[in-house]
Amino acid sequence: MQFGVSTWLWNSSFNGRDVSLLRKIAAFGFDFVEIPVEDPAAVDGDAIRDALRETGLQAVVCAAVAGDRDLSSADPRKVQMAVSYLTDCFALARDWGCPLVAGPLYAPVGKAHLPTASERQEEWDRSATNLRRVAGIAADHGVHLALEPINRFETDMINTAEDAKRLIDDIGSDVVGISLDSFHMNIEEVDWCRALATAGDRLFHLQVSDSHRGVPGEGNSDWAGLREGLRRIGYDGRISIESFSPDGSSLADAVCIWRPFAESQDAFAERGLHFLKQWHAGDLVGAGDESK
Repeated sequence: MQFGVSTWLWNSSFNGRDVSLLRKIAAFGFDFVEIPVEDPAAVDGDAIRDALRETGLQAVVCAAVAGDRDLSSADPRKVQMAVSYLTDCFALARDWGCPLVAGPLYAPVGKAHLPTASERQEEWDRSATNLRRVAGIAADHGVHLALEPINRFETDMINTAEDAKRLIDDIGSDVVGISLDSFHMNIEEVDWCRALATAGDRLFHLQVSDSHRGVPGEGNSDWAGLREGLRRIGYDGRISIESFSPDGSSLADAVCIWRPFAESQDAFAERGLHFLKQWHAGDLVGAGDESK
């Protein structure tokens, strides 16, 4: 198993101009870094590539699909904005030797409404059709995609592993899989083992925090169920800590992080990694295990 952490834990606009964060992440003992790309034009791709080589960190790109970047839209302009943005993400991923671009690519975060049945189907079909096109572009860049279900407050389209599996089946591309996030699972999934079984061998990526988006192991998430579910499907891939900093940025507002969950973001990362390694080895678990 590989353990990583998102740069979002420290700031909302990592652009590579100060790569000391990557050196810190490597020094903590992480295997990879999850790099959210909010604006590809603002990213110093060469500096990040060089820092990844220097530190030995692998990378995963997290796509920030928001606003008018909308593959589910009937507006061709919005669809093209999403396609162009994702194509730029794929180019960065290729240059960084990154195998995966993950996130809720199917529709912008925050697009949560109650469409009619026909409107819902039309949005679904447009998203599937456009993701099929995007998957071809990703394949040309040597990159896989992982679609992330997120909670009902952030999207009405893909909330569960079952939703994501139906969409990737409709897309019909081997380069498209699923990225699950324990925070969203804690809201939407009835049974974590069942959700993981639904994803099965199409689980390409896993993000974790605890139930309150705090340090793994310090909330009430079903860590025993998560570990058992991963073992049942034979998952031995990447697990990334994703949370956010209450730094006053627009991202902190968007994800409603109003207070810190540790004495520092560095402490969050270090404690989280320590827990995950012991949890994976079976030495301890968080909530959901009778032995706790």
